[in-house]
Amino acid sequence: MTKTFTGAVMLPGEAGNGLEATLSLDPERVTLTAGDSQLGSWDRADYLITPESNGSFGLTLGGETLVFRPDSPSEFSSTSAVPLAEPLAVKAESKSKAKSKAKAKAKAQAAANEDSYVNAAIANIRPLSDPNDDGGLSKGFVTIMTLLAVAICIAAFVTAALV
Repeated sequence: MTKTFTGAVMLPGEAGNGLEATLSLDPERVTLTAGDSQLGSWDRADYLITPESNGSFGLTLGGETLVFRPDSPSEFSSTSAVPLAEPLAVKAESKSKAKSKAKAKAKAQAAANEDSYVNAAIANIRPLSDPNDDGGLSKGFVTIMTLLAVAICIAAFVTAALV
């Protein structure tokens, strides 16, 4: 079943009223006419309709891009199954909310990263002394040093007695 929509076509970024045209959609083809002249007809695989601002729709027809402004954007949207674009004011508000959400998410991520750095630092803290250590030198080392000190003392007494 073919649906026909009247409106205006123009090049992207073009100001003004555009060229009065008729866009015919059927399940297999789209046809664009202006007055009595057919501007072109494209197979389903060769066209794409996307929502633009202010009730306009982007038409990519065989690799070329046009803007179609139907006389009834809501009817065109519902029939072509292409949603209407949000109004510019709503888009700006949505972008503002999205930026706020992104900033909040970034702050939360930064806080989580900071917490993980703090937790990693805490995990790397070691006590100044080993809890398994008795806080001093090993017993073997102390024994050897004590015996050496005793031997030096004996040698000193013997030397002093001989002199």
